[in-house]
Amino acid sequence: MKANLTQRCLCDVIFNQVGFWKNSNDITSLTHPSDIADECFAQLDNLISDDDRLEFEEKLQDLYWFVRRFDNKE
Repeated sequence: MKANLTQRCLCDVIFNQVGFWKNSNDITSLTHPSDIADECFAQLDNLISDDDRLEFEEKLQDLYWFVRRFDNKE
C-alpha cells in the first residue's frame, strides 16, 4: 500500500528538516530546534491533530538531539 497524503507530508517534514541539518553551516545553532516547531505547525496544522503534531515535533526534536550527540566526532 502506498503512503497516504498525511504520511507523505510527515515524511516531507522529516526529509526537509534532516536536509536542513545536514547542509547547515552551524548544526549547533538554536535555530534548528525552533525551526522544527515552526515547520511542524506550518506544514501539519490542518492535517493532523494538535496532540499528534506536538508528538511528531517531539520526536523530531529527539532525532535532532541524537544527531547532536556526535558534535565532537569526525
